[in-house]
Amino acid sequence: MKVLIVYAHPDKQSLNHSLLEVTTKYLKEKNHEVKVTDLYAQNFKAGVDSGDFLNHEEGKRLFLMRDGGSAFDAGKLSPDIMEEQAKLSWADLVIFQFPLWWYSMPAIMKGWMDRVLNKKFAFSKSGDTTTRPLAGKKTFMIVTAGGTADDFSEGGFLGDISHILYPIQKGIFKFIGFNALDPIIGYGADSRKPICFDTTSKLIEERVANL
Repeated sequence: MKVLIVYAHPDKQSLNHSLLEVTTKYLKEKNHEVKVTDLYAQNFKAGVDSGDFLNHEEGKRLFLMRDGGSAFDAGKLSPDIMEEQAKLSWADLVIFQFPLWWYSMPAIMKGWMDRVLNKKFAFSKSGDTTTRPLAGKKTFMIVTAGGTADDFSEGGFLGDISHILYPIQKGIFKFIGFNALDPIIGYGADSRKPICFDTTSKLIEERVANL
């Protein structure tokens, strides 16, 4: 299987980077091909602007969806976007790994979504998600969270984790036709104890073994 990991954390000494190494190791041991988009290491530009669309006429109003689709058709998207789209087209499975910051993904990963998953490449006007260009590719998230599993349970102090991740699971993954598997959640990431690494590594190993 061809696997793309889209990863967002700025520190190579972090828990997240250690988990990235674990995931890559397990995948390669099972003879999967792996590519990694390390957004911070690549200094990926998060903000959409007219420079993303090389055929956009300077001074004209920017219509993001329409102009994005036009640039895709013309092969005139910026090189960094085209590089990420090529990785996505190549992959059978896409893993998004990130820490939960303010109930969402880091801004740099949201920027990747905004810029890379543009019209014509990732979706069209059709309401049938099964016919969209990326339909059928598997995906799941590996998310680290500072609180405990109880904190993120239904009625918990921080709210139900499934509700928190719903906009990503439904609003992004399902919308573009991905086959979205359940996320892997690493709870207690802020405890400074090895339990989060150990527990999450085991969950990753089990997921990879059952791909």
